[in-house]
Amino acid sequence: MKNKGIRLVVSISLNIILIIAGIYIIFMAGTTAYRFGHSIFDEQSVDTEENARETEVTIPDGVSAKALARTLYEKGLVSDKIICYFQIMLSDYKDKFAGGTYTLDTSMKPTQMMEIM
Repeated sequence: MKNKGIRLVVSISLNIILIIAGIYIIFMAGTTAYRFGHSIFDEQSVDTEENARETEVTIPDGVSAKALARTLYEKGLVSDKIICYFQIMLSDYKDKFAGGTYTLDTSMKPTQMMEIM
């Protein structure tokens, strides 16, 4: 009889721990997904108008979204190349970039840069 009581307490305790762990995992996954989505759709510039610096960017014809995002990140025009990649992929400008050399500044939002390119 004593063993059944101990098993019942242990079983209930483990179930509670698993439920709490599941809720925590779902909460953290939701929070991370929200932040990621918010970063994509709430565009931010790297600098303010007062602190902006101009940078020349040369892109080839038919540049891929991944290569463009990497270039903009390396030039300091965007703060995260993964977020920039998704912004390019979800924009109306995807696959419409003309090759050339462009002068962009760090106060521009990614969509403003895509308009120019």
